Amino acid sequence: MSRAVAVVLLATLVMAGIASVPRPADAQGVYVELSIPRVEERGRVLIQMREIFEWLGWAVEWDPWERAITAYDEDYTMTMWVNNYQAIVNGEGYALDVPPRLLYNKTFVPLRFVSEVTDCQVDYLGNAVQVTDIDGSVLMVYLQ
Repeated sequence: MSRAVAVVLLATLVMAGIASVPRPADAQGVYVELSIPRVEERGRVLIQMREIFEWLGWAVEWDPWERAITAYDEDYTMTMWVNNYQAIVNGEGYALDVPPRLLYNKTFVPLRFVSEVTDCQVDYLGNAVQVTDIDGSVLMVYLQ
């Protein structure tokens, strides 16, 4: 495979959120880019839950009957319901500013809640969201 074809293939996989690119030598972890539709409600940004949480290493399950999405890792279990202003994290209830929404066959959840529940730093940059995991890995989510 020619080098040009390999570069185009890798760039396509990265933009599709399927591959990751190693960070520069002076940084920790990996750098991944993902593009998702921009969803805002009452001044709050909502982001796709599955893609973000799976990148963080959490398992994600969808219950179509309850319209509930549950994400969990070794320390946390979190459940939210579409159009419901309550979330449960490790058995404790949390009130959400805006509820999760089901759009484009994906569950979108409030960005602020993601930053409060995970041990990640989440920075809203206007047209992008940068999620930095505790190992230094960065997920850059471009909002279209």
